[in-house]
Amino acid sequence: MLPIIGIVLVPGILWGWVFYHAQRYKKVYLPLLLLLFIGGMGSGLLALVLNHAVEKYTLFWPNALWPQIIVFGKSIPLFSSGFWFFVGFNEEFAKLLVLLAVVYPSRHLEEVFDGILYAAVISVGFATLENFYYLDQYGIAVVATRTVITVPAHAFMSVPMGYYVAKSRLLLELTDATKFRFYLPMLTIIQGWFISAFLHGLYDFFLSVGMERTAYLQIVVMGGISIWLSRVALRASRQQNYGDSTA
Repeated sequence: MLPIIGIVLVPGILWGWVFYHAQRYKKVYLPLLLLLFIGGMGSGLLALVLNHAVEKYTLFWPNALWPQIIVFGKSIPLFSSGFWFFVGFNEEFAKLLVLLAVVYPSRHLEEVFDGILYAAVISVGFATLENFYYLDQYGIAVVATRTVITVPAHAFMSVPMGYYVAKSRLLLELTDATKFRFYLPMLTIIQGWFISAFLHGLYDFFLSVGMERTAYLQIVVMGGISIWLSRVALRASRQQNYGDSTA
């Protein structure tokens, strides 16, 4: 039993370590990262419930064959493909709840890059929980593939959401006008969630219709976007810290 748990947990912890060391200019509160990793695993359980509800109580389910529509020159089942977009929105929503419950009110959310890092750690925990399920259903070979591809993909998908959640917190602190006090930060959170959810749903859609190469290309593109957003956030943080030190 312990070797099986190690097979699933160790890769997730290693990826968490990678994202933790992606920045070196400030110390990060490690107990918070552990809490977010565990919270990410909990969000995976919530996502399973939400996905099951969509499958059971709506017309969108994975094995629906009709009606057929033409997308990218291929005939695909509408409701089956739509289910995978629901999966993306459900799973990113579950991660968002952890961000809002744990990170948003935390004093350790000091700058935009913090939101990116925390979202990535939540996603690694989420993917780790998924790997327990896939290990039981499909075996170690599938988990090994997911460790290399799907775990970082989950993190890349959630980076925009973490970025905008952190921006929302900063907006909440800076916005003085009463009518924008809550609406603007709320819209910023929804914007980030929608972007991450759409990217996640699109990735699942590509896999569901047998477009694996396109899905893997999307991971590369999302990785590039994640690096770019991280650099933007880090540059802004360093400029802010420099300004504070010279003030």
